[in-house]
Amino acid sequence: METDDSNFINLDKVIAYLDGTDSYFLNIFNNKGVDLGVLRLRKGEADTQLPHAVNEVYFVVEGNGFIDIEGKVKPIKSADFIFVSANTQHRFIVDDLDLVVIYFFPS
Repeated sequence: METDDSNFINLDKVIAYLDGTDSYFLNIFNNKGVDLGVLRLRKGEADTQLPHAVNEVYFVVEGNGFIDIEGKVKPIKSADFIFVSANTQHRFIVDDLDLVVIYFFPS
């Protein structure tokens, strides 16, 4: 995804870009000491991510659903923060609204 200034990226443009791809996530910043990206799942889409070697923080921007962390399923909604420890199996499950989540982890 190209931008005029690599320090500023608009979320609406990220979502529009995702609409034109086969992916449900997009890494935005990955060379500034932190990886940051957007995950957008539509109803019926599966989250196929694998555990990561580092701790992660997620922020639910919009939508609702659940997060399954090692078999424990918890409801999530807009404005929730979620911490997932390194090497922990986890996945998002969409409920009735598309789920848009920002993720952060050290690079």
